[in-house]
Amino acid sequence: MIIATTLFALLMAVTFVILAGAIVGLRHAATLSGRSEEVLAASDRLDRLVVELQSGARGYQITRDEVFLKPWTAARAALPAQAAEFRRLAATVDAGQAGRADAIVRAATSYLEDFSVPLVTAIQEGRQPGLRPAPAVAEGQRRVAALRSDFDRFVTVQRSLATRYEQRSMKASRRAMAMAGAAAVSSIALVLLFTAYLTRALVRPVRRASIMAADLARGELGVRMPETSLGEIGLLERAFNTMARSLETSHRRLRRIAEEQAALRRVATLVARAASPYEVFETVAAELGRILGADFVVISRFEPDRMATVVGSWKSEERAEAAPQVGSSWSLEGRSLESSVRRTGRPARLTDYQRATSGIGVWARTRGVRSGAGCPVVVEGRLWGVMIAFTTAEEPQPEGVEARMIEYTELVGTAIVNAESRAKLTAARARLVAASDETRRRIERDLHDGAQQRLVSLGLELRTAETAVPDGENVLRERLSTTVEGLSGVLEDLQEISRGLHPAILSKGGLHPAIKALARRAGVPVELELNLDRRLDDQVEVAVYYIVAEAVTNATEHASVSLVRVRLDVVDDGISLGVEDDGIGGATPGLGGSGLIGLKDRVEALGGTIESERPGGTGTTLNIRIPLWPARSSRYGP
Repeated sequence: MIIATTLFALLMAVTFVILAGAIVGLRHAATLSGRSEEVLAASDRLDRLVVELQSGARGYQITRDEVFLKPWTAARAALPAQAAEFRRLAATVDAGQAGRADAIVRAATSYLEDFSVPLVTAIQEGRQPGLRPAPAVAEGQRRVAALRSDFDRFVTVQRSLATRYEQRSMKASRRAMAMAGAAAVSSIALVLLFTAYLTRALVRPVRRASIMAADLARGELGVRMPETSLGEIGLLERAFNTMARSLETSHRRLRRIAEEQAALRRVATLVARAASPYEVFETVAAELGRILGADFVVISRFEPDRMATVVGSWKSEERAEAAPQVGSSWSLEGRSLESSVRRTGRPARLTDYQRATSGIGVWARTRGVRSGAGCPVVVEGRLWGVMIAFTTAEEPQPEGVEARMIEYTELVGTAIVNAESRAKLTAARARLVAASDETRRRIERDLHDGAQQRLVSLGLELRTAETAVPDGENVLRERLSTTVEGLSGVLEDLQEISRGLHPAILSKGGLHPAIKALARRAGVPVELELNLDRRLDDQVEVAVYYIVAEAVTNATEHASVSLVRVRLDVVDDGISLGVEDDGIGGATPGLGGSGLIGLKDRVEALGGTIESERPGGTGTTLNIRIPLWPARSSRYGP
């Protein structure tokens, strides 16, 4: 090791000495080359000055324009200094070039003093009136051409010298490099051998580990190191691969959990905002299909007659075949995943659809389905239906799929419970409204057939008694007359109450005349736009009448209005009702007094909607939509 080190040091010393000599030679060549370039640059500058003298004098001679004297004057002033610099640089390069430079400087000075200056002076003093410009121009061109020829010869010789200097330097450099190369071969060989060993055994594995660690930090969790090294480096490679596999597994698990939680959150949001069950079914099927990587997802409701009705379905974008149509019914007879779930009430899976004989099992077999996993949908302790994920992959679905499906079936069950609760609440509202309307109708009928008739009869009897009073009994006659008038007032009040409970004109003539009569009795002007061409369902007519009556009453009593507009249209199997006023505004269904709350309850009891707007910041517009028949509760369970 010591001998090798000494030999290596000796070889390196000899190499450096030889290289130092080569560097000195190269530096001398570089100096000569640099001086040559300086001489060429000085020659070029002097050449440009001569050209500027010629062009300035010629332009002034021809045009008599003082503008041409500016470059001429500048060139005349710079020529002596530039000529001296050119002569000095040429003397440092070569004796022959120094002589040529002297000749060029003398010719340039002669051109300036003997031709250019006298010519310009003569023109300025006006001593050339009869001189033709052409001969003078020709003379100047001749002199300049001779100078340019001298410049060209000088440049050619100088470039030849520079090439010679460079070739001489290159020869010396090559000799030096050859000698240095011979001395450096052995040292380089030793260095290369040692470097190759270190690179292969240490540097390359460490560098590879560093690069792969950076890739791992950027999220490329699939990188692995080849486990080919020995010793500590081999341990490093194996430890790195173990860490990468662990990170990849953890990341895959966390990503799956995050995706599942995001999907569950989206479905839970739908359930929380009381979306329709069928919207929840479709969303659950789509989210579950994407999470599990399934080809088809079907949500079915069990029927009492051993049938299953599809309430939600989804298919992957890669599948051209359609999923089972929502609303279609399938038999549960035979061997199937659905019948197994219905029989046991627990999750199940089927890994061979070649032997499936139920309706949906045959459908799955014709679509190339290989396996399926199903989970029961339980609603308040009762088996409601089943949710199945189908796949056409050869490998069966992994273990734990059923457990992942349970959270979605629980959300489906919650959506069904909410829908049934809303349906029951709507039905209860409808029953209350119907009972209230029937009570109003019965009270109105009892008042009309009972109390009103008796009051009319009593009034007639009193009128008869009044006519039978003998002359002279004026006090009695006046008392009877006052009593009859009081009874008439009571009868009118009772009739007004009766109309408020349930106007007879509504039962006889329908909405059109009833709302017109209501508008006539209102305390403010009411504009009507009633687009009705037929009678409607009794429950709908009663509801619309009382909605209009309540809205007009609220507007006149609480909004300080001067005009109320009522618009009624029958569109798309529903009624569109609008009540608009120009009052102070601010009414919102569900807030404030009991009148608007009653409106909201009555509208929603019929399956309708009510919205309040304040266009322009003043007044209130109620927009109401009611189906043409009372709302019926939907059945989401068997």
